[in-house]
Amino acid sequence: MNKDETADFKIARDGTWFHNGAPILREALARLFSDRALKIDSTGKYWLQTPFEKYPVEVEDVPFIIVDYEQKGDGIDLHTNMGETVELGPEHGFELRRGIPYIEVRDGLYARLGRSVYYNLVEKFGPEVESRGTTHKLDEMNE
Repeated sequence: MNKDETADFKIARDGTWFHNGAPILREALARLFSDRALKIDSTGKYWLQTPFEKYPVEVEDVPFIIVDYEQKGDGIDLHTNMGETVELGPEHGFELRRGIPYIEVRDGLYARLGRSVYYNLVEKFGPEVESRGTTHKLDEMNE
């Protein structure tokens, strides 16, 4: 397929990947796309980009969802739906958007904190989480 042909890629709000309207059922393929080819440009547009091809990707919110976390020593590691790990700390903190925590995974690509992870963190830590020597707000009540 060349750049002039239509390749319809979409990432739904729940993190599901679609190609030409159908969900990508092979999780390994979606992970490969997200890990190796997914980019965001300076205008905020998403692309699947290889050295030879570039296809636009419609993203309903952000490309990743934080689906789990684990406490490691004095830090918290957040896990995305695509198998990536983000260390919550001074380099990667929460950004509140409309009261919802988001975090940069890499290179301008963000993840939204999944609802169950959010509630689990609030239940365990309250409105603020300490990780790797920094405090991260989970809500706007403390701003």
